[in-house]
Amino acid sequence: MTTANAAFKVHIDNMPEALNTKKDVDEYCKQFWKDYKEKAKEEKAAKAEKPKRKKGVDKDGNPKEKRAPSAYNIFVKEKYAEIKEANPDMDKTEIFAEIAKLWQGQKAENAKAPSNEEKKVSDKKSPEKKIMRKKKWWRL
Repeated sequence: MTTANAAFKVHIDNMPEALNTKKDVDEYCKQFWKDYKEKAKEEKAAKAEKPKRKKGVDKDGNPKEKRAPSAYNIFVKEKYAEIKEANPDMDKTEIFAEIAKLWQGQKAENAKAPSNEEKKVSDKKSPEKKIMRKKKWWRL
């Protein structure tokens, strides 16, 4: 409403000198608010006429391509059905808590550091990497 108040102040500043009585000033102010409300209704109607974009559609009206599900999403989809089947009395929050525990366990298992033998094999396969580590390649 601050824009309305600012507009009203400007309207009052531009008030003609011919308005001498309180009644004339009141009529002048009432007319401003009446006009302002009508203008606001017109603007609102103009905004309502604009068609809203549908979800899953870009600006040109072409369907958006869905992003491929992440590894976690796939994991949840698989495990949810398994856990629900094994424990039909569990509610959603308990099922997702169980899935989270399983995911953390799998994540830790996959993130296991490679052994020394694996490191040696990887260094033999790519001697360039070994050289690049010794030299600071970005300073070449």
